Amino acid sequence: MTKRRKARELALQFLYEEDGDISNLDYKISRFYNDFAVESLKRDGFIKAKEDLNKKKDTAEIFDFFSSIVKGTLINLKKIDEVIKNISKNWSIERMSRIDRNLLRLSIYEIIFAPETPKNVVINEAVEIAKKFGNDESPAFINGILDAAIKVK
Repeated sequence: MTKRRKARELALQFLYEEDGDISNLDYKISRFYNDFAVESLKRDGFIKAKEDLNKKKDTAEIFDFFSSIVKGTLINLKKIDEVIKNISKNWSIERMSRIDRNLLRLSIYEIIFAPETPKNVVINEAVEIAKKFGNDESPAFINGILDAAIKVK
C-alpha cells in the first residue's frame, strides 16, 4: 500500500467519523492520528509501535497528506457538496451511505482543488478504497459520480 493510499483511507475514516463537522479541526485531526491511526499504521506495516509514529519519514508524509486533504475537504465542503448534488440528481447527499458520501467529498476535493494529482489516479484510488470500505455497489457508484465530476469541472 502506498503512503498516499494510506493517507486517503485514514482521511475517509476521519471524515466518516466527523461527517462535515469542522469544529476544533486541528485538535480532532491530531487526536485521531495519534490514537486511531496508530493501530491502522501498525496493521499495514508502516510502524511497529506507537513510539515510531513521530520518528519515521513515511508517517510524517502520511500525516501531512492526510491532514491536508481532510482540511481541504472540510473547508470546501459547501462547494464540494454542490458539485455532488448537481451530478447525482437521483441521489441526495443525505441518502448516500456515509462511506460513499465522504469518499466522494474527499475525491472531489482532490479533483477540484489538488490539480497536481492526476484525475485518473483520484478515481482509481477512490474505487479501490470503495471496494475495501463500501458496499457491493459503492465502487461503480463512486466511479460514475467521479467520472461525471471530471467532465463538468
